[in-house]
Amino acid sequence: MSLRHDSALAWADDLSAAAEPRLGILEAYALQRHPAALEHMGDDGAGLARVAGAKGGGMAGLWLLLPLLLAVVAPVIGFAALLGDPLGYHRLDGDASVPIAGLCFAVAAIVQVVAAMRWLRGPRPRDRQLLLLGLGTAVFAALSWWVMGSAASLASVAGAGGWRAAVLVAGALGLVLAALVLALGRGDATAAAPHGAPADRDALAAALAAVPDDELRRIRDDRDAAIALLAERGRLAPEIADRARRAELGTLHRIDAELRAQ
Repeated sequence: MSLRHDSALAWADDLSAAAEPRLGILEAYALQRHPAALEHMGDDGAGLARVAGAKGGGMAGLWLLLPLLLAVVAPVIGFAALLGDPLGYHRLDGDASVPIAGLCFAVAAIVQVVAAMRWLRGPRPRDRQLLLLGLGTAVFAALSWWVMGSAASLASVAGAGGWRAAVLVAGALGLVLAALVLALGRGDATAAAPHGAPADRDALAAALAAVPDDELRRIRDDRDAAIALLAERGRLAPEIADRARRAELGTLHRIDAELRAQ
């Protein structure tokens, strides 16, 4: 992540005298290297996670997007290679178009397997892009499989049966991927639990449980040092500072909410 401050103490030290000393933001800076926890730390934590992700995820997001783009483009190229020959759109003969189509759908099949494995290991959102990827591949595979078998110039190509099998496998995997997303995907109502709800608290506890003990101690020390600095400068009332230091990690945004409600 790449934020303006690399710790909660640095944020507290740089806090303007006119700015509100929000405990939720303070704690979010202490946990900025753990976005899985930030997402369940109120609006301040989730907002900081989005900012950090936007700053630090440019090239990483691009590299994750490229395989999906490849999976989308490959079936289209494969189908186009087949379609041009029997309809006379170009001079690519079957000896070239059939292997091209088979290889394209083989690539699509591999990418779909990888995408499915990553999705199954993650939070499993009901991702429309994955759903469309699976269904789109299945449609293009079905059309390509039919063209490869019905056009005489393509069906007579040496090894056409093997390439048709690759197309069929890619289409079947597309249907499997779509079925997984529909059957196991978590809808928005489940994925976006309100901050402070039991499911949200459980998710926060699970995220913090994955953090090593030494790192948790460092985070708590950073958080407590920032709280002490704000209290020393009179930005936090002593009783609020004491309560914040005793609070469980990841829960300071709840104190903010209580103070705003008063």
